[in-house]
Amino acid sequence: MKKLIFKTALFAYINSICFRNFSPTCVKISKIFNNNIVVDSKCSCISHDKLQRLLQLEQKWNLYLKQKYGHLTSKKFDLNYNKSKRKKTFLIIDDTILAKPFSKELELLTWVYSPSDKKSLLGLNAVFVIWTDGNTRFPIGFRLMNKDDNKSRIDLAMDILKDAKKFYKINPDYVLMDSFYPAAKLLKLIRKFRWHWIAKIKSNRLINGVQIKDFFSYRYGNKTGHLYQKKVRVKVKVTKQNDNYWATSDIKLESATIRKLYKKRQIIEEFFKILKSELKVEGCPSRTKVAQVNHIYFVLFAFCQLEEFRIKKNITTIYKIRLVLLDCIIQKNLKWNLVLNDF
Repeated sequence: MKKLIFKTALFAYINSICFRNFSPTCVKISKIFNNNIVVDSKCSCISHDKLQRLLQLEQKWNLYLKQKYGHLTSKKFDLNYNKSKRKKTFLIIDDTILAKPFSKELELLTWVYSPSDKKSLLGLNAVFVIWTDGNTRFPIGFRLMNKDDNKSRIDLAMDILKDAKKFYKINPDYVLMDSFYPAAKLLKLIRKFRWHWIAKIKSNRLINGVQIKDFFSYRYGNKTGHLYQKKVRVKVKVTKQNDNYWATSDIKLESATIRKLYKKRQIIEEFFKILKSELKVEGCPSRTKVAQVNHIYFVLFAFCQLEEFRIKKNITTIYKIRLVLLDCIIQKNLKWNLVLNDF
């Protein structure tokens, strides 16, 4: 594809997802974009064939994500940055199921149990890591589960964390994760990077050789010990409240602070909700792995585009932006020329 056509097709894909709420097939994107753009000599119409070729194009989209939107993690981009009150930054690890209930020949399909739906779903199992300072959110990357690779979700999460350290040069205050991810090798990697972590842990994990549920005699409290897994010891501070347990590598933290910081993990749940309900990350009907991966990247570009616009215009949520964008003309490029009064 020629460079101009490539850019126009990419802009059409991203902006159509941002400005409209529909199942993102190439035919619909082409129709919606061509009917809504302000046609001029510098913006040609996009056919569905060009969009289809874009989906099948193997590119290093992670480089584009960093070059175009990597500044979201910069202190300079934070309009409310105050040196005297530095915000804590976090990396959050979690996985989600991209449901494909009607697909049969799609690559990488698998049956995965969904705790939120309380049943097994047919779809793609994706591991994500996002960066946040409590307000701004930026997707570091994702990996799709592939049984042929013999890699677990923990291995995939470790790969993304390595990208965060070496590729993005990010140094978060804490890495947050749910009770599935605090495996010894993952925790060791985080400490190797000189980061701290906070995780919820299951009641049968061993602390000093004793199950956590037997480690505490009261319904609340905190203790310092060693988390055991396959003869590997990790020094942790564990806190309990009722039947919930949290652990952290930062043994100086108070119990209330540990629970407060862990609540930031909820940000990735909202991130997943936006990707699925607003940006239709599950909507690509293509049967190939390349197209599915590209579609997820394009949705991440759309999310970053909306997040950047939200921060610059000081708007509280992406949902408020979307309510206005649905009535706007789809922009022909990523430099949106929108009237602020509507917000």
